[in-house]
Amino acid sequence: MKELTEPDMGACALVIVDMQNDFVRPEGSMVTQGAEAMLPDLVALANRFRERGLPVVHVVRLYEQDGSNADLCRRERLAAGERLVVPGTWGASVAEGLLPRGARQDEELLLAGRPQPLGEREFLLYKPRWSAFFGTRLHGLLQDLGVGSVAVAGTWYPNCIHATIYDAAALDYRVLAVRDCIAGITEKDCVDLGRVCVRVAGSGGLFQ
Repeated sequence: MKELTEPDMGACALVIVDMQNDFVRPEGSMVTQGAEAMLPDLVALANRFRERGLPVVHVVRLYEQDGSNADLCRRERLAAGERLVVPGTWGASVAEGLLPRGARQDEELLLAGRPQPLGEREFLLYKPRWSAFFGTRLHGLLQDLGVGSVAVAGTWYPNCIHATIYDAAALDYRVLAVRDCIAGITEKDCVDLGRVCVRVAGSGGLFQ
């Protein structure tokens, strides 16, 4: 049934998850292995989407300093003083090079649940939990943009990327996992994704 699940790159959005300094840079408070190394490939991929007029959506986490809006599994640590993607800090900012030149996060707008436009077809969204779709306007935004396929990239596969991919499939998107632009993905993960008709491919040949 590939005709139902094969991504249509002409109607595809790039969804970039959690590529923030705290998760990407070595100085970050919860750096994920491989995220910084794949950043140049992801920057190049985002530029290819922009050049083709295809949507790019950056999705981020923001934790209040007291942990009040965090997942239960992290709330106690944050309440005890651990700092992670706190609004207004370097760690909460999207890694340099990914956003359009001159763009700055409007964290007040994001925490209010509203998409922040970064360009004609580029947006920034805050997600309150693992999946980029849960408790956000991502699905409605993609529908408004005429998107039927999503290419998912970012960090960290076992948590937010995994949840985002499966929610996208549940919403009947044609899903592409960009293997060289996902931190923490394994060969077994790729096999498992193939079994649920998610296409796994490298970034280099997506538009050939």
